[in-house]
Amino acid sequence: MQTTEIQVSVEKHTAIVRFMRPESLNALTDTMLAETRSAMQAFELDHAIRAVVLTGDDRAFCSGGDLKASAGNSLPPYDRYLKRFTQSQWHNYMRFLSRYPKPVIAAIEGYCLGGGLEIALRCDFAVGSQSATIGMTEARHSLFPILGGAWSLAQCVGERMAKELIFTGRRIDATTAHRLGILNHAVPAGQALTRACEIADEIAGNGPLAITMAKQAIDRARGQTFDDALTAGGEFSALLFFSHDRQEGLAAFREKRKPDFKGK
Repeated sequence: MQTTEIQVSVEKHTAIVRFMRPESLNALTDTMLAETRSAMQAFELDHAIRAVVLTGDDRAFCSGGDLKASAGNSLPPYDRYLKRFTQSQWHNYMRFLSRYPKPVIAAIEGYCLGGGLEIALRCDFAVGSQSATIGMTEARHSLFPILGGAWSLAQCVGERMAKELIFTGRRIDATTAHRLGILNHAVPAGQALTRACEIADEIAGNGPLAITMAKQAIDRARGQTFDDALTAGGEFSALLFFSHDRQEGLAAFREKRKPDFKGK
């Protein structure tokens, strides 16, 4: 796959998608998000890939939307309003990311601001280094977090803290982000991708179908009663009865060996 604004690589069972617009601190564009979605779609049905890591470079994970490009948009305001809800690469990507069946980990170095933080919050979890500067900073420019950031941040840190962070546009460090639950891990500078890949390797050792179903169960939990969750859990468990991986997992347990899962 030829790309212009991202770089894609594979390490063991992990696909790494790296944002590559260093001249703008990896600010978001339609092209970047379209390329990221295409790359992730290519890995969706690849049984060898067990997790995806989104990352940037040493200076920035993603500094948010490209404000220069936005300011230069020549569409009339009403046309821009319509396009946002019908053709927006940004909204389409966030819906895609939120429904992606495999684990997605954000590995954050440097700036993770605005839309960059919104993307990180929709990943399954995030690893950040001590170089990270994190914030939902749209209000500083009289903008709104259009990628669902108000909802995502409130789900992550609670309504009152989300209001404080969004209303002030405050930037926080990795230690604070870890304490608030935005980051699962805060690691030394330069180590975010390494730690994310280590976690991805741990995930790869488990049954990928079971992981996918667990992800769905957790994502659906916000809108379920406990009884709904019990019913859904029974259905997920029953589906696994038909899988190769369940039989392999039980055989490996009996034979005291490492299972060879196929994602089938």
